[in-house]
Amino acid sequence: MPEDETDRVGGVDFTDTMPILKEASYPMTVEELVDEHGDHEVNRTNAEPITIDELFDPMGETTFESPSEVRQMILNLMPKESVGREGYSDRGGSAPEETEPVDQQDEDESV
Repeated sequence: MPEDETDRVGGVDFTDTMPILKEASYPMTVEELVDEHGDHEVNRTNAEPITIDELFDPMGETTFESPSEVRQMILNLMPKESVGREGYSDRGGSAPEETEPVDQQDEDESV
């Protein structure tokens, strides 16, 4: 990924985290992940950073086979406040209820 690009999903910024996860050896247990990277802070767009240790502390004996499995678990474990405003999207466009049904648009255009 070029230096000026970010890797953000659901209020979580993986830009600094994914390189660390990709360099790790797999399979990796939660205990190994926390021992090796527990102090690493995962940046969040709408809240203070949270450490790997804080996220994975409540987990039992799970083993990850790849960086993408750890990434998905980070998203699953991320506290609710990380996401930002509920139901908000900055993608633009209209909400589905604000647009005409497709068949109505076709009829209007064919007249």
